Amino acid sequence: MSNQYKNIEIVSVHYKTPELIYRQYKSVREIYPEIPYRIIDGSDNAVVYFEDLEANDPNFKVERMGYNIHHGPGMDYAIRNSEYDFLLILDSDVSLKKDLIEPMMEKFQGYAVGQKRMVSSFGKQPWEDGLIGKLFPKRYKYTYIHPVCMLINKKAYQQFKPFIKHGSPCIDAMLDIHKQKKTHLLCGIEIKEYVEMEWAGTAKRWGMNIPKISYLIPRF
Repeated sequence: MSNQYKNIEIVSVHYKTPELIYRQYKSVREIYPEIPYRIIDGSDNAVVYFEDLEANDPNFKVERMGYNIHHGPGMDYAIRNSEYDFLLILDSDVSLKKDLIEPMMEKFQGYAVGQKRMVSSFGKQPWEDGLIGKLFPKRYKYTYIHPVCMLINKKAYQQFKPFIKHGSPCIDAMLDIHKQKKTHLLCGIEIKEYVEMEWAGTAKRWGMNIPKISYLIPRF
């Protein structure tokens, strides 16, 4: 394994969509054949997924939670229990096209690198709020790194609020970073050059399983 990748692991949170992980696995191993790769499996249907991959890949590991941990808490668990300084977090519906760790590390400024957007305290972008987004553009003042494909530092993550069960699972952390005037730790990269995505791959199949009221309450 290249020295530049020795302190990084790849992580994805899975929920009853094995076809997405198999597709992701194939793309990951074509580019990074030996990087530690861990699945946080929140499937709650008593099916044991990915035993074949574990049996044939010593650097591939599945942590089976036995319940639907959800995306935000699943990422939080993965980061806090990682043996590595950096994690490349991939949504289960993401496949890689080429190396993105190197360009992400080149841009890294302290907390995370990924697709950057500006959101409200609800975690929404202006276009998602329709007329409200057009009438009140100043409310979208919080820098948000989307976890669809994110390189994050474990030590830095632990200095701010954790990822949560929410449609925008990183929102509490991003608001905390904003309040502490540390947004310089967040860096954007155009990920479409490096990945292919099936947006909301799991949600389309199983729903969000998050109360809609959570989207109506601003985070503080």
